Amino acid sequence: MKQFVEWITQRAYRAGLAAAALALVPLLGIVGSGLLVLTDLRRGSGAAWSAAAVATLILLLASVAGGAQPLAAILAGLVFWAPAIGLAEVLKRSGSLSLAIQTATVASTALAVMWIVTAGGDVPEALGQQLVPLLEDAGFQQEAVTMMLTLVPGVMALTLLLAAVGGLLLGMGWHASLSSPGALGKAFRNLRLGKALAAAGLAILLGGLTTNHPLLANLLLVAMSVFVLQGLALIHAAAAARKWPGAALAVVYVLLVFGMSVMAPVLALFGMVDNWLDFRRRLESA
Repeated sequence: MKQFVEWITQRAYRAGLAAAALALVPLLGIVGSGLLVLTDLRRGSGAAWSAAAVATLILLLASVAGGAQPLAAILAGLVFWAPAIGLAEVLKRSGSLSLAIQTATVASTALAVMWIVTAGGDVPEALGQQLVPLLEDAGFQQEAVTMMLTLVPGVMALTLLLAAVGGLLLGMGWHASLSSPGALGKAFRNLRLGKALAAAGLAILLGGLTTNHPLLANLLLVAMSVFVLQGLALIHAAAAARKWPGAALAVVYVLLVFGMSVMAPVLALFGMVDNWLDFRRRLESA
C-alpha cells in the first residue's frame, strides 16, 4: 500500500486522476484529499495544486459529458481539495498540527458566521426543496424540520472542517509511514487547541445551553467537534503514558460511535479543560 501511494504521488497527474476517481465514490472523497496532502508534503505545494487542478478538470469534463451540473466539479475542489492543501501548507510551514487544526476551526467558524449574518441563516431554496421532503419522509415533525434547517450553516461548516482535517490526518499518516513512522501519533497526542479557542468554545457551549440563538447553536456543532478531537488526543496520550492495551482505545471509539450523545460532550469538556489543566503533563509526572 505504501509503495502504491508513493507511486501515485510521484506525478501530479496521477494524484489528480486518483483524487477525481475517489471523489466519485461516496465517502471516499476524503481519501483523495489525503493523497493531495501527501503530494504537498512530499512534492511541494506546486505539485499538490497541479494535481487538484487536474482532478477538477476531470470532474468538470465528466460532469459535462454526463449532463450533470459543472458546478459540482468546482465545489468538489473547493470543499475537499483546496482546504486540505491549505492546511498541509500551514502544517509544513509551522510544523504544528495544533496550528493547522486551529486554522481550520477559525475558518469553518467564520464560514458559518458569514452565512448566518449575510443570509440570516436561511437555507437556499433549492437545498431546502431537497431536504424538507427527506426529513418529513424520515418521520420528523414540522417543528423538528424547521429546527434542523436552522442548523444547516453549522452542518456545512462542520462538513468542510471534517473533510479538511480528515484529509490532513490521512495524508500525514501516509507521509509518516513513508518517512517518519510514529510521527502522526506523536503529533496527535500533543494536540492542544489553546486557551483562546477553549474560552471561546466554553462561551459558545454555555450560551448555546442557555439560549436558543441560532448562531450559537450552529457554532456549537463546530466547537464540540474540534474539542472532541482534543479529548481523543488526550485519551491517546493517556493510553501511551499508561501503556493501555489496544483494545482499550477501541472501546473508547465504539462508545463514541454508539453513545455519541453522552461521550461527545464528555470528551469535548475534557478537551476544553485540558488547555488550562494540562492533563498530559500530569500523566507524564505521575
